[in-house]
Amino acid sequence: MPPDVSELVNELSLIASAVSKNEGAVLFRSGDPVSGIFIVRRGAVRLSLGIRSDLYPPRTLGPGEIAGLPATLTGHYSLTAEVVAPHTELGYVPGDRVSALLEGSPRLCFLAMRLISEEIARVRTALKETPSLHHS
Repeated sequence: MPPDVSELVNELSLIASAVSKNEGAVLFRSGDPVSGIFIVRRGAVRLSLGIRSDLYPPRTLGPGEIAGLPATLTGHYSLTAEVVAPHTELGYVPGDRVSALLEGSPRLCFLAMRLISEEIARVRTALKETPSLHHS
């Protein structure tokens, strides 16, 4: 994560509730109603499509990374987030509190959009590198 994005994580952490989860716990699944974001404080969370996919392989988030930010801003979870480390500590921020924080700070909103743009770029790269999806 880019260093300046830590400002966003720090501000979200200030309003987050502490949550502890064990390995195997599912934070959200693709298609679930959006509830909010999870900040990994200790342990790890894996983001995946919920099925085996070479197109978008699972990605593991560690301390200081956010799960669910794009979904919270767009209105739907498109990935599944599963805890993959024992005794994982998270911060949880409901979607309405995330929105209120971002609405009150153009800088934090910009940082959130930067994270989402980076995620979109990762997906686009995966699509370009998948020969069966190239269009003529």
